[in-house]
Amino acid sequence: MSATVTTECAADPVRDALKRYFGFDDFHAGQAEVVEDVLSGRPTLAIMPTGAGKSLCYQLPALMVPGMTVVVSPLIALMKDQVDALRARGVAAEVLNSTLAPEAQQEVAVRAARGEVKLLYVAPERFRSGGLVRMLERCPPALFAVDEAHCISQWGHDFRPDYVRIGEVIERVRPQRVLACTATATPEVRADIARVMGLRDPAVHVAGFLRDNLYLEARLCSGDTDRTDRLLGFVRGQGENGAVIVYASTRKRVERFAAELVDALGQRSVAAYHAGMDDAARTAAQERFMRGEARVVVATNAFGMGVDRSDVRAVVHVDLPRTLEGYYQEVGRAGRDRKPARGLLLHAAGDVRLLERMIDQSHPDEARVGAVWRALRRAGDDGTEVERLTHAAGQEYDGQTEAALRVLDGVGAVQRDGSGRVRAHPEAPESARDLDIDFAALARRAQGEHDRLRAVRQFVQANVCRHAGLLSHFGERYLEKHRGPCPGCDRCDPAGAAGATAGEPPSPDDIARIRAALAAVGDLDGRYGLRKLSATLAGSKSKDLAGSPLLRSDAFGLLRPLSADACFALLRDLVDRGLVAVGLGEYPTASLTREGWDMASGRDEPDFKPPLVARTSPGVARKAAGFRRGAPPESAPAIAAEPVRRRPRA
Repeated sequence: MSATVTTECAADPVRDALKRYFGFDDFHAGQAEVVEDVLSGRPTLAIMPTGAGKSLCYQLPALMVPGMTVVVSPLIALMKDQVDALRARGVAAEVLNSTLAPEAQQEVAVRAARGEVKLLYVAPERFRSGGLVRMLERCPPALFAVDEAHCISQWGHDFRPDYVRIGEVIERVRPQRVLACTATATPEVRADIARVMGLRDPAVHVAGFLRDNLYLEARLCSGDTDRTDRLLGFVRGQGENGAVIVYASTRKRVERFAAELVDALGQRSVAAYHAGMDDAARTAAQERFMRGEARVVVATNAFGMGVDRSDVRAVVHVDLPRTLEGYYQEVGRAGRDRKPARGLLLHAAGDVRLLERMIDQSHPDEARVGAVWRALRRAGDDGTEVERLTHAAGQEYDGQTEAALRVLDGVGAVQRDGSGRVRAHPEAPESARDLDIDFAALARRAQGEHDRLRAVRQFVQANVCRHAGLLSHFGERYLEKHRGPCPGCDRCDPAGAAGATAGEPPSPDDIARIRAALAAVGDLDGRYGLRKLSATLAGSKSKDLAGSPLLRSDAFGLLRPLSADACFALLRDLVDRGLVAVGLGEYPTASLTREGWDMASGRDEPDFKPPLVARTSPGVARKAAGFRRGAPPESAPAIAAEPVRRRPRA
C-alpha cells in the first residue's frame, strides 16, 4: 500500500494514526470514508478492487479503538502475511486456523480471552464448534471484520457454506462495529451480504471498478497447441519486464503449462501452484515468486488472494474463467504499482463445455449424494479413503465424490481424520433423505454458476469495450463515472493487442481477403464452425468436408491458394476484432456481428492487415463484391453495452 491521495487538513487523529502505525501521509481513494464509518460504529460494506487497500480499512480502526478486532478470512496465506506484517510493527496479532496444532489453538484462544490480542485472524471453519463463539460472547470484539465477504452470498462467485454461520455469530456476539470487505460484488451480491450478516442500514462504499492501467484482451485459440504457442510468445514478449501470473482451470493444466514454460524459460524462472501440492511445496512456490526468484507462476485460482507483488506486469488466463468476478479479481493482480500492465485471456470453443461439466460435478444431485452416503455407511466405523469410496459408490472419479462429501460435511454427517480417511458420523441417520440437505438450494446454486458462466461468454463475445463490459456487470456505467477514451483493450484499440497487426494500411488484396472471408461467414451464417469454414475457404477436400454441401457452396475455394490453417488464422483474427462471433456451446458455430456485416457489405472499410500467414500467397479471387448488401438479420450479434469513445489508431 502507498499513499496516492493528498488532502490538506488540520490536526486529524485518523491521519495521525495512519502515519504513526503505517507510515502513510494519506489514504488511497475511498479508504478514508470507509475508516470513518467503521470508527463511527455504523455497519459498513466496502467493495474495493484488489490493490486498493481493503486490509487497512479494518487494521487502522483496530489499532485506534480499545479492545480486540476479529478478522474472518478464508485465506491462510493472507492471514499469515498480515499477521507477520503486524507483528513486525509491534502489534499483538494472532491467527487461529488449521495450520496450528490443537494445543497452539487453545493457547491463542486463552490469550485472546485475557485481552492480550489486538487482532485475531480466524478461518470461518472455526465457528463450526461453539468454543470460539462462547469466548467472543464473553469478550465481544470492538470490531468484527469479514474479508472476502462475497463468500457469504450463495449468488457470489465463491460461495462457502462456512460463511453462512457468520450472520448467526454476529447476532450472538454483538460486536461494537461490523465491516464486510470484498473486491468483487454485483449489486445482487451486495444486498445478499447485508441480509445474511444482518447489517441494518449499512454504509455501502463502492470504489471504482475501472482498471485504468490495464490493457485487456481476449484471444480465440484453435486448441491447446495454439494456446501454448500464444502463451509462450506473450511471455517471451514481456522480456524481463516484471512478473507474470498464468491461471489455468485445473491442477493437470497447471502442470502442463508450467512444463511448457520451464522448457522455454528454464526451471528457475517458473513456479507452479495448485491445491494438489502439499503445503510445503505450495509455500515454497509462493515464496520463490514473492522473492522474485521465479518470474512466472502458473496456478489455479487458489493462488493470488492476499499475495501482493507489485511488479506483476501481466496476468494470463489460459482457460476461460468460470465467473467475471473471479476474472476481474485475478486480472487485477497485474499492475498493482499502477504502472501499465496487461491481461490476456486465451479461450477455445471447448472451454465452456469443460466448465459446464465442472459446475455440474461440484453440485451433485440427490442420487449422487445418496450413493456416496450409502457407500460411506457400508464402510463402517473404520471409514475409507475417497478413491475407494468413489469405487464403492459406483462412480467414475470426476470430482463428484468429493463434492458429495462436502455436502454431507455441511450437515455434520461426515468425520475426517488426519490420514485422509472419511467415515459417517455415528449419530447420523441411516438414509440420506433424513439428513438436513436442501437439494433445491444446491440446484439454485448450480443454476447461479451457469448464469455467471453465461456472463463470461457474453463478455468474451460482445463487440464492446472490455472495460465498459466489466463495469456494466458490476452495476457501474462507464460514461457516467469516467471521461475520456478507453484505457486500452482489444475492442477499442485492436492495433495495440498482442498478435494484432499495426502499421501500414491494408492492400487491395488484403481487403479482398477480409471481405471474402466475411462474405462466406455471412452466407453460411450460424451453420458451421471455424474449422469447416477454413477448409471450405481454402478449397480443401479434407475428411472434415467429406459429403458436406460445403463442397458445392459458392464459398468453396474462395481464398485458394491459402491453406486451411492460413484461412483459420484469418477467421480467428476476425473473431478477435469483433467482426465474427463464435458460439461457445457444445457445437460452436460462426456468424457475423453487425460490425462484420457492415464491413462485408462495404458500408465499413477494413483498416487492418490480415495475419501474416494469411497474406503470403497472391492472387486471391475478389468474390466478395456479390455479397448481399441488405441489413443484417435480427440474429446478428450486436454491441451489448454502451458505446465508448475509442482512441484513434496510430
